[in-house]
Amino acid sequence: MKTAWHDLLVGAHHAANGVLRDVIGESWRRCLLGRVDPACGEAPARVEHDDLDTLRSANERLIAASAPFLMQSRDQLAQTGTVMVLTDPMGVVLDVEGDPRLRTAIGEFGMTPGKSWSESGIGTNAIGTALALAQPIQVHGAEHFCEPIQRWTCSASVIRDPVDGSVVGALDISGMSRDYSSHSLPLVVTTANSIENRLAQIALEERFQLLEASVAALGAASGVVLFDARGRLVKANARAAPVLAAEGVVLSAETRIPVAGRAVPEPEADRFLPARLLADRLEPVFRGRRLLGYVVSLPEPPMRAPVGGEVDAGVRASSPSARTVVPGAPAVRPVSGSGGRMGDAVEVLQRRLAFLATHDGLTGLANRRLLAQRLADSLAQDLNPAEGVAVLLIDLDNFKDINDTLGHDFGDLLLEQVADRLRRCLADAHTLARIGGDEFAAVLKGQGVEALGGLVARTLDYLGASFCIEGQDVFAAASIGIAVFPADGDTASVLMKNADTALHEAKALGRNRCRFFAAGMQDQARARMSLGTGLRAAIEGDRFRIVYQPQYRLEAGRLVGAEALVRWHDPELGDVPPSRFIPAAEEAGLIVSINDIVMAKVLAQIALWRMRGLEPPRISINIAAQQLREPGFVEQLCRRLEQQGVPAGAICLELTEGTLLEDIDGTARMFERLARQGIAVSIDDFGTGYSSLSYLTRLPVHELKVDQSFVQGIAGEAGKRSIIVAIVEMAHALGIEVLAEGIETESQLAFLKERHCEMGQGYLFHRPLAVEEFEKLIPPARAWSRPDVVI
Repeated sequence: MKTAWHDLLVGAHHAANGVLRDVIGESWRRCLLGRVDPACGEAPARVEHDDLDTLRSANERLIAASAPFLMQSRDQLAQTGTVMVLTDPMGVVLDVEGDPRLRTAIGEFGMTPGKSWSESGIGTNAIGTALALAQPIQVHGAEHFCEPIQRWTCSASVIRDPVDGSVVGALDISGMSRDYSSHSLPLVVTTANSIENRLAQIALEERFQLLEASVAALGAASGVVLFDARGRLVKANARAAPVLAAEGVVLSAETRIPVAGRAVPEPEADRFLPARLLADRLEPVFRGRRLLGYVVSLPEPPMRAPVGGEVDAGVRASSPSARTVVPGAPAVRPVSGSGGRMGDAVEVLQRRLAFLATHDGLTGLANRRLLAQRLADSLAQDLNPAEGVAVLLIDLDNFKDINDTLGHDFGDLLLEQVADRLRRCLADAHTLARIGGDEFAAVLKGQGVEALGGLVARTLDYLGASFCIEGQDVFAAASIGIAVFPADGDTASVLMKNADTALHEAKALGRNRCRFFAAGMQDQARARMSLGTGLRAAIEGDRFRIVYQPQYRLEAGRLVGAEALVRWHDPELGDVPPSRFIPAAEEAGLIVSINDIVMAKVLAQIALWRMRGLEPPRISINIAAQQLREPGFVEQLCRRLEQQGVPAGAICLELTEGTLLEDIDGTARMFERLARQGIAVSIDDFGTGYSSLSYLTRLPVHELKVDQSFVQGIAGEAGKRSIIVAIVEMAHALGIEVLAEGIETESQLAFLKERHCEMGQGYLFHRPLAVEEFEKLIPPARAWSRPDVVI
């Protein structure tokens, strides 16, 4: 503390910028007199989820108004080494976004939701000092009072209520730099002004909504006065003024009523309606769960003057969730960043248990129970069909793979970040919930289909951006299904079911997309269910057969391999094409079982051919990423080869390009183990995914298969010809051979040979052949030319 006093007196903490010198000096004096420890500087502990939920609810409008700017800041600040922080009027952090590389740092320095950055708690800092002065300010390096945060330069501006000018929060831009930025302070001030404009727009919208919802009440013959959610006068009907005059009250623009959570300042007490006029006459007006204001139906004189206790009881009866503050009552204690109220331990435990009964313990969002209750309550209201209620089901596309690969703790951190992004994207949601492992839900009211489409598109885009967890970038795109009341159902259960149907449709169409429910989806869902049932029966009843599509070396025209393809004939469905049952098998979690069956049948067939004196070419077998990640996969495969007497060089494993990138390091290790055993690896459908040179250099790959969509476009699309040329040249530079799929014409063959593509398959050579037909192409072992076999 002595050192801090010395630094203050000699000005050692000040920067060369003399404009802020006196302001910073005064802040230091306040900190020293308040006995803030300059060596500490840790923000108070993060509040519990239930208190954090209360904090967010209390600042709902500010968070909603700021959400678009926080979303934009992720891209704008991504490579700048800075973050944007939103706080409440007490300096408690509500939201943080910016450069994901700073996530660890902002956690260490307490820039996380629920932690306080007040000047009295953490010393001179941009947030706390801006709030103390109610003006913009920049603080950098040694100007921070507490030593641990002297690596940061921060610029902050207060955010004011556009109606009454009161401070409702602060916005801060911070970066780990000792130098001032000439851009950060203007940027934060401009953004704060934009948030204030958005708050004004929200206030105006709510005023119109309140007036619209109260038309009938204002038209009553008795005196009626309308107040907004903060207790400020909005409108009174013609009868109200005479009734109030009889009570000795003059109605003016300054007339107020006491409302929940707001104490009545003593100097302004005469502006408030007398308590006796409010008993049993205060009716809250809601839109969804958002309180728009109050309708006060005035009593006709003469009347009995009720006591204050009756007023409080009457208001609680009219709005069970509200707590009314009458003149002279103490202010409601605000949530602080110090961990909430820590009085009686039993009371804290009971409050925590009550919270967990309706909320998710990890993310703090509503749980399935509370979601169902709120959705049912919403549908029970007398809704305007034009406004509607929309149910969104949001499911991460690859969470299981992330969980399995990186662990459940890592997955939990990802879910917390997903929840935070959903809070920003869906800030106006009536309810936001986590209803399963990686499944979230939202209920939105008053949104048209077009507005919903834009909102969902922005949400998908935001969820598709990388998450930075423990210094590692992770991608976790999502799919969203939407059902809208009343078109898609008139009960909560039907809406949830139809939203789930739309979600499955979105995933079936390729994931990372949204789908609105449509009547035809029910038939598609039933068809998928029927497929799933049939696939399980096919696995148990051994109803799959294998066909082989020959592969040729293009220059020599010699057979060098074949791809094993699975076919399925169902007793009821008939011949089901792979394009239908493979996606269904993946969705139902059956693809690994089917691939195991294919592997067993192919190895048994190769062994049979060899026993009959034939030397079959290399057979390519498709496997799924899940198989590759199974512990002991390589060892198990080698045992199966040994048991069947099949050499490792007789097969090649095919994986689609997209499956490789989910865990590139683990995939590289697995490929190296396969290569040491002599088992070749081919990347299927190359060119349709990332087609990245960077990952190819890390993987011991033997072959790239050019997707047939490029081959079929050779004749008329120059772009696809260029892609093929680029793939061939890239592969050859890495010592990898190329096989083209879907060759159907002589011109396609000529182009590929001219570009030195080594191998190919397609209808020009052969369609997929049954075992007996393919066997006719295999020469006896003694006539087989070993150099032509591709390993």
